[in-house]
Amino acid sequence: MLSSRLNHFVVTVVSFGMFFGSSNGSVQAQVSPATLREALHFHATFDGNADAKVAAGDGRVFTAESLARKELTPGITRADVAIVKGAGKYGDCLRFADKAKPVICYAGEAMHYQPQDWSGSVSMWMRLNPDEDLKPGFCDPIQITQAAWNDGAFFVDFDKDLPRDFRLGTFSDLKFWNPDNVAWEAWPVEKRPMVTVKKPPFSRDAWTHVLFTFSQINSSDGRPSKSALYINGRLQGVLEQPMRFTWDVKKAAIMLGIEYIGDVDDLMIFRRELKADEVQFLYNAKESL
Repeated sequence: MLSSRLNHFVVTVVSFGMFFGSSNGSVQAQVSPATLREALHFHATFDGNADAKVAAGDGRVFTAESLARKELTPGITRADVAIVKGAGKYGDCLRFADKAKPVICYAGEAMHYQPQDWSGSVSMWMRLNPDEDLKPGFCDPIQITQAAWNDGAFFVDFDKDLPRDFRLGTFSDLKFWNPDNVAWEAWPVEKRPMVTVKKPPFSRDAWTHVLFTFSQINSSDGRPSKSALYINGRLQGVLEQPMRFTWDVKKAAIMLGIEYIGDVDDLMIFRRELKADEVQFLYNAKESL
């Protein structure tokens, strides 16, 4: 039997055409880039190399032998992954030309983990045609976890079935959200801790902005935990339910390009939940922070 904890589960899905925020010009005028920079905890621009330009602790990029991350080698050692000069949203970009077992990753310290009242935002640009470019199977352009995709993890992914849905997953500790160890296939789709976007607007010809926020994870006062997904400045959906992440941050990792074939640019992680007008500001910005 599913835990009664899921009675508090709420997902709000927003039509892609619905717009949140002011007009582009007024938003750009009201949002201060300096305020965003103050909240910036990690920034990989992929200009020249993949090491972070802003980082807490070790900002180097690593290649792990697999998702298990038992061996980490500094730098990018996959022949199919490269910095492409001048091809990015801003400057250069990181290109994944094929899928492979080794994983490109950063140290988990870039996620400013907090055992109480943890909030933040993750922003990145992507360019691909998922239905044509990706090989069969699930694909996680980014996955952030200590353990696994379903155990204290954030990720955005493309579903395996065509046409591919795009999803935000915010999975608490496995024993917290799935204490009865119900098989994933048996878990009701509407109760899965995910925001799903049908027919997402990805393209080989244009960059797509993806940003997700989270707030009040490991809440200390009973306020609900939330995560939200934005695409091209527009809110796609909100997940609201109790969320618990128990990490040893030194064992966590930010992993890029799992089964991904396409381009990535301007990965940013913020120490707080960005507001809707700040999300739109990043989408419309003519240059990176």
